[in-house]
Amino acid sequence: MIRGLIAVAFCALVLGCAATGYIDKDETGSVSAADVAPAQTLQESLFKEDTKVISNEDFAKILAANVRIPDNSHLAVVRFGQLPYWWGWSENFVRMNQQIDDDFLNRLKQSPHLRKVSYLPSLVTPKEMTIPYLRQAAARFQADALLIYRTSTRTYDSQKWFKKDESKAYCTVEAILLDTRTGVVPFSTVVTEFYSTQRSSSDSDISETSAKAEQAAIAKAWMNLADQTVDFLAKPATTHGSTPSP
Repeated sequence: MIRGLIAVAFCALVLGCAATGYIDKDETGSVSAADVAPAQTLQESLFKEDTKVISNEDFAKILAANVRIPDNSHLAVVRFGQLPYWWGWSENFVRMNQQIDDDFLNRLKQSPHLRKVSYLPSLVTPKEMTIPYLRQAAARFQADALLIYRTSTRTYDSQKWFKKDESKAYCTVEAILLDTRTGVVPFSTVVTEFYSTQRSSSDSDISETSAKAEQAAIAKAWMNLADQTVDFLAKPATTHGSTPSP
């Protein structure tokens, strides 16, 4: 009788371990690969709220697309945000700023892949500067691509007793290149440039020296941005986007 009860208890223990998903280990204590279910590779989002904006199928198309800015394109350029405070400093500053703008556009025009480069007219630029509205404005302007950039600056002044006052300026430009047809951004960059200068006898005060340093730093950053954009447009089409796996 006692032996029968022990046998029943042992069977119940074995069945209980199997029911709880217990995985038996070998003598070394390790679990064999055959006992572990293979991990699944996700091909779409499991978050339902994502598909309210873009479907999983469209996500896949965008990520697999090989986006290329076509040759002989019209490139429009637009600043994102407000203009620097010193634009109305003096007539000399206005001329300096105009020269910076001209040099920036002329550097972009050096690309053989562009037939036209121009600023997006303010009358066309949307008040709400979001990607959909900017893309629509570029289409109205018949621009194949839109270079959107935002400039931020920091200046530091150093006033000295026995030396000329010095001003240092840092300029950071964040930019994206928007393909008007697809709405995809195939190129982006962040550029930071530095410029330092001493106060000249013609400067009214250190504030004017600081404004000049700021302009010079902006000019360097914009030229760097133009060079990177021209280099990107010169790359082969296969490097302008990701291609789907075979």
